[in-house]
Amino acid sequence: MNGIDPAPAACGNCGSLLKGPWCHRCGQEAHDPMQRFRGALRDLFEHVLHFDGRLWHTLLPLYFRPGFLTRDYLAGRRVRYVAPLRLMFFLAVIAFFVLRLNVESNPLQTGAADTGRYAAAHSVAGVERLHQSERARIDAALRKPGLPAPAQVLLQTARWQDDAAADRRLAELGAPESAASSASTRSSVAQARLGPLSAPGDPRAAWLLEHLRTRLQAGLNDPRQWLLGVLHLLPQTMLVLLPLFALVLKLVLYDKRRLYMEHLLVALHSHAFVFLDLIVLVALDALQALARPHWPVLATIPGGIATLAGWWLLIYPLLMQKRVYGQRWGGAIVAYLGIGLIYSLLLALALGAVFVLSLWSH
Repeated sequence: MNGIDPAPAACGNCGSLLKGPWCHRCGQEAHDPMQRFRGALRDLFEHVLHFDGRLWHTLLPLYFRPGFLTRDYLAGRRVRYVAPLRLMFFLAVIAFFVLRLNVESNPLQTGAADTGRYAAAHSVAGVERLHQSERARIDAALRKPGLPAPAQVLLQTARWQDDAAADRRLAELGAPESAASSASTRSSVAQARLGPLSAPGDPRAAWLLEHLRTRLQAGLNDPRQWLLGVLHLLPQTMLVLLPLFALVLKLVLYDKRRLYMEHLLVALHSHAFVFLDLIVLVALDALQALARPHWPVLATIPGGIATLAGWWLLIYPLLMQKRVYGQRWGGAIVAYLGIGLIYSLLLALALGAVFVLSLWSH
């Protein structure tokens, strides 16, 4: 009458007398999901996705109460929350999915993909004149003696960007093949400037540099290729960074009474928060984009909340660290800055490696 399935007196699996909603002998749940459609749906989310009401009991304190979830878990109050590794994995999957969707649906343009200074040129000859002038300026800078290697890379990148902008404008003007084919000449000149590794006597190095140059050129034309390549490899990178971050916590916040697994728990919850905040930021950005054409005033609300969420991303780890480790403010701030510096270096190295791998593999 009240819509609740009556619990059977005996377990359908082992026949033991039931004393609650679960069998004390085999662990099977007492209710029969075949009796109600809502029971089947509950089983879908609870047993297939492993989430039930615990998800909301977990997400709210995770986002709004720094360190609370970790302290509760360490104190043994765990049954009401989603397991840390499962929580982090679940949020990471959603975060990378929405980030990839956001990158794919929002074309990113740089100087390489924009006609820029060439927009004012209304003829093929005008575009070529502007491009020759810019090429001469960059070449003169590249010929300066003692030019540091980083400056050479930046100038070469500027050259590739200008080449792509000129080619794009030529295509917009419907340039004949003869004019548009100047890109191949410019590319060969750019390759010659890559250094002695591109010499004819080293074909493998020349092939490698040509492959990397091609990927860099494609990325300059459409930065989404770079971002999608990085996002493709970033989940595996995070699996490496997690234990390293826990090790940094153990070394910086040295306390012989704390086990490494406790620091790993902090790492899992802090990264889960980062992924949750990224999801929030992408959602707010989407809301702002939807509201801006029709309600410009209302569009400022998601933008303001996104600003707060961005600051929360920086403040949260400090508050979490102070609460979990019971530090005073002075020591907490010093440790927070030290941990942040070390982790930033590790993250920069990891992202650099991921960027190179994405260039190579895509």
